[in-house]
Amino acid sequence: MKKRIILAATVTSMMIYMLSSCYRNKEDILALPKVSFRKEVVPIVTAGPCGCHNTSVTIRAVLFSDQRLNVIYYDAILARKPQLAIMANGGEHPGGGNISFSPSEKELIKRWIEEGGIDDGEGCTVTGAQTYTKDILPVYTTTCKGGTCHGGIAVALDYSKMVAKKDVLISIMNSGGSQGHPGGTLSLTTCTINKFKEWINQGQPQ
Repeated sequence: MKKRIILAATVTSMMIYMLSSCYRNKEDILALPKVSFRKEVVPIVTAGPCGCHNTSVTIRAVLFSDQRLNVIYYDAILARKPQLAIMANGGEHPGGGNISFSPSEKELIKRWIEEGGIDDGEGCTVTGAQTYTKDILPVYTTTCKGGTCHGGIAVALDYSKMVAKKDVLISIMNSGGSQGHPGGTLSLTTCTINKFKEWINQGQPQ
């Protein structure tokens, strides 16, 4: 009987030690994997319910992708992070209409934003000649234009205005979009930042 009591006490002590040890060493517990922008968030906003943002046949909203060309405009999605946050927290779609995310999609988007809301795509090296018409204008058209952006409540930009705002562009690109933009913080991909920097370094050719 005495041996059983001693054995039970030993087992209990070991369990208490193990539990308390686990509690004190939280870093040993594997963290949940971070939400992938490219693999989890992008598929949500380029799916059927967001159809207006994914076809160039009749442009009624800022494009997130062009399904006919099989192109995804990651910058345009990143730039709408504030609007995605509003919808993920129960707010309405900025363009009106009965459009919403499912509960699981809301949680995923909220997690992504809480984790920093970054683009986990691979880096981007820009080479060759960069021109306003070929390289910069497409970024501006798909990312910067819209009813609540340039061409809407903000001034429309063109080649001459971008050249005149060279210092502003340098500030924006050197800070990754966190500084310099009069309308607030921008979310920019590495590709866009490198593209603008190289265009500026080359003398901003048209």
